[in-house]
Amino acid sequence: MNDSRFIKLDDNADRFYNLPYFALGHINRDDTVATFTRLWGEAEGDSTVFISALADLVDRQNHLASVDAAEVTASVVAMYEGIQGVVLYPGDPVRLFLSTLAAVISMQNTVSDWTQKQNFLRHATGAHLDALAALLGVYRLEAFPAKTKLKYSLKDLLTRSVVIPHGTRATADGRIFFATDALVVIPAGQLSVEVPATCLTYGAEGNGLLRGQINRAVDVVALVSSVMNVEASEGGSDVEDDDSLRNRARMAPGQFSTAGARLSYVYWALTAHGNIADVSISGPEDRGGERLGEVDVIVMLKGGAIPDADGVEIEAVAEVLNGEKIRPLTDKVNVLPVDTFEIDYTLTWYITTEQAIQYTAIEERINAAVAEYEAWQIERIGRDVNPDRLVQLCLAAGAKRIEIGDLEFTELGRNTVAHINSREIIFGAVESD
Repeated sequence: MNDSRFIKLDDNADRFYNLPYFALGHINRDDTVATFTRLWGEAEGDSTVFISALADLVDRQNHLASVDAAEVTASVVAMYEGIQGVVLYPGDPVRLFLSTLAAVISMQNTVSDWTQKQNFLRHATGAHLDALAALLGVYRLEAFPAKTKLKYSLKDLLTRSVVIPHGTRATADGRIFFATDALVVIPAGQLSVEVPATCLTYGAEGNGLLRGQINRAVDVVALVSSVMNVEASEGGSDVEDDDSLRNRARMAPGQFSTAGARLSYVYWALTAHGNIADVSISGPEDRGGERLGEVDVIVMLKGGAIPDADGVEIEAVAEVLNGEKIRPLTDKVNVLPVDTFEIDYTLTWYITTEQAIQYTAIEERINAAVAEYEAWQIERIGRDVNPDRLVQLCLAAGAKRIEIGDLEFTELGRNTVAHINSREIIFGAVESD
């Protein structure tokens, strides 16, 4: 039982038992140095291969229990061989039994790993994330319905009034319905009346119906000849996703300030409407001391969209940032849509002769890299325009080199977000190395 083979196998068993300690950061420094040295040797000096192997190692250690079936199998077999002092060759009935047992253990570990991680804000999802956020007084935003304005019209002038009841419905396609928010009257001698209406289906599905598309009456009103929306439907949002809720939970301590702190304004503005993706706060110190006592709350919607100055989202933020409970009475709050910095650019990419056979695959990766860059560029207010990031992504996608036209590094202010107006992606040529 004291031969070197047994000691090695027994050491492997100890390492298996200690995996949770490795994941929690209790790592032996000598073992870590030895592991990194081995990875570098296997990479043969290629930094890309080394970094990839290192990332795989970190990903494995990020689990609170081993979820790799092969790793569990090797550890179980190693423990058995160490305890019994035998070698289990492939095909040995005992090894086959242990492999089956290891598969069950790895499945249990997967469940255990996932369950334990639900106790941490970083990993929690769904109802588990709801429960963690609730400890901080943060709750998932419900879906919001889209809004619009309907115009009901008569065919001829009448000598008496026509009543449009509250809740009168209209639709564009027989699937999404809008109902009037109040009872309105078409007075005698007038042909039409306008009334706000709310989508009966909560969520973003009711957005984007253009003027005139909602033109079919569901509830017939006597003497009314037609109905149509006079403005596009907007303001609907789906139930808040996990990433947004997690971000608000991290910012929750900001809600406890009663002195009008910057993060407090950000937190409360983000709770106002599910369509809001980012908020920037500008005070007198950001304006060189101008407009003392005034706070500008700059709002941007998901996907880098710009809210209307009198849109639903702007109104929702203004309502949330009230002087009764949230903001100091001495602050005048201006809720404003974000300013945009328009971008039009061209990107020309080149490949080597050896890469020519991979042209289609590289082209797809280049397009994906451009989409990734643009999503990153517009997702935060005040994020500087940085073409270097686009170059980095395109080179990683396989381009030999790229040329960018009309896109230069530009510092953006606290109230501005980049807006991609147009881009042209051009294949340059196949070049020698």
